[in-house]
Amino acid sequence: MNEQGKVVVLVAHPKLNESKANKELLDTVKEMDGVIVYDLYEKHKEEFDVDAWSRFLSDASALIFQFPLQWMSAPFMMKRWQDEVLTFLSKTPSIAGKPFMVVTTAGSDYESYRTGGKNRFTIDEILRPYQVMALVAGMQWQTPIVVYGVEEETAGKRISMAASEYRERITSFISQGRQFIAEGWF
Repeated sequence: MNEQGKVVVLVAHPKLNESKANKELLDTVKEMDGVIVYDLYEKHKEEFDVDAWSRFLSDASALIFQFPLQWMSAPFMMKRWQDEVLTFLSKTPSIAGKPFMVVTTAGSDYESYRTGGKNRFTIDEILRPYQVMALVAGMQWQTPIVVYGVEEETAGKRISMAASEYRERITSFISQGRQFIAEGWF
């Protein structure tokens, strides 16, 4: 499979079809030319094929993790993918130098993710392990997209704004990937 210049979105949501926020975010980008979505819960039940993932991601221009924040982390399948695939890939040139971004949703409002707030930590502090993961793997950490308060009645506008930003950021990654291909980076 040749995916040069493509942005790979790994989505981990145990009940994606029941999710308003993550489903809307994904629906906004999944049909874009240049985007490949891999639903870790829908498509994968057995061990991950590390060699296939290495080939697949070596041709991609960027990697995105999309997930709902659960217990201040990603759902199980994302962690499993990290343990089984990323541990190996971080020691290869497959993903080195590529942009990496987290897109996540949080049930609590923005003020809850402050020092002294309900959750006691900022979202930057909570996502720090993903930033370290990207740096150790030689990837380029990108500012995450976070949608706060997705369980509130007023969440629709925040979700729509984040979906628009998500689309813009992916468009930028695709453009950068095509530029790198033209310059012979891939």
